[in-house]
Amino acid sequence: MTGGSGERRPTSYLLVGPPDLLHDIGLDFAEVGWRVDIMRWQAVVTAPPEDEGAPEPGWPAEVTLAGVRRDGHEAACREHFGGAAV
Repeated sequence: MTGGSGERRPTSYLLVGPPDLLHDIGLDFAEVGWRVDIMRWQAVVTAPPEDEGAPEPGWPAEVTLAGVRRDGHEAACREHFGGAAV
């Protein structure tokens, strides 16, 4: 669905942290239906549209929240990964 004020805007979290920890986080979130892409020390975790407005997940102390986007998983990946394909 595009346009209109009723459009659901899934939240994407841009994370930075150790690759092994990001991989574990990715597995956990993918298991419950979130989209996850990881590239080295960076990850993008995007909530499904039906989770819009849910509280932000708690991140481990070793992971830094580098930003939050609401314009789609692919756009968040392009921004966070510097235009690299996922």
